[in-house]
Amino acid sequence: MIGAGKGVIRSMLCNGELKSEIIPIDIAINGLILLPYRVSIMESRPKNIPVYNLTVPESKKRTWKWVMDAGRDLGIKYPFEVGLWYPDGNITTNKIYHWFCVVMFMWLPAYVVDLLLAIFGQRRFMVRVQTRIAVGLDMLQFFTTRSWDFKSQNFEQMQDVLSAGDKVLFKIEMNDVDDYDYLRTSILGGRQYVMKEPLSSLPRARTQLKMLYVLDRVCKFTFLIGILYWMCSKIGIFGYLRATTMEYVK
Repeated sequence: MIGAGKGVIRSMLCNGELKSEIIPIDIAINGLILLPYRVSIMESRPKNIPVYNLTVPESKKRTWKWVMDAGRDLGIKYPFEVGLWYPDGNITTNKIYHWFCVVMFMWLPAYVVDLLLAIFGQRRFMVRVQTRIAVGLDMLQFFTTRSWDFKSQNFEQMQDVLSAGDKVLFKIEMNDVDDYDYLRTSILGGRQYVMKEPLSSLPRARTQLKMLYVLDRVCKFTFLIGILYWMCSKIGIFGYLRATTMEYVK
């Protein structure tokens, strides 16, 4: 989400219709704490090793498209400082289109930025960042392009052995979690504690985002005009129009 909010990640292989498995980290940690407790109070050890899958309840599972759309909306409401580009990436299942976007909008800008940094005697970092992002995306895309169905009855049954106080202290219930608010907290937390950007800089960041939006649209419009001009020149439309105009004048 930080990479997308900074405008560094422009494309991702992902089937938006598949269900995501996104769980707050405190709930995952509580689950790890409760597992040995649950095993220790068993009256008799089972013959087979019990498996506890920590998953999102079926009623709470969101599609990847919802997650990406919500993340994009929050990234615009709470922008990061000095992003590389306007955060307007997309998800796709088309590998050809994905790699075109990766080359044109991720690797090419990274090399251009590093070249400019080298010219001005600054430390280069963009290609290194893109390499790390590529490794991370390769791992993540393994899960975002496949359907997963983990059964979690054992984990859900742990609620039955907890006291009222333990249920509050070691919360593992997710039905009352507000997904949108959780993502909003994640964005703001990443902004403050990962990127070290205080909330007081939000007004300036929003102004910078508006400037990046204008620059993004101008560049895309100019690129499309250039492509259309090149295609018209190759097809010979300009020559045909010129000849038609001259014939009309005569």
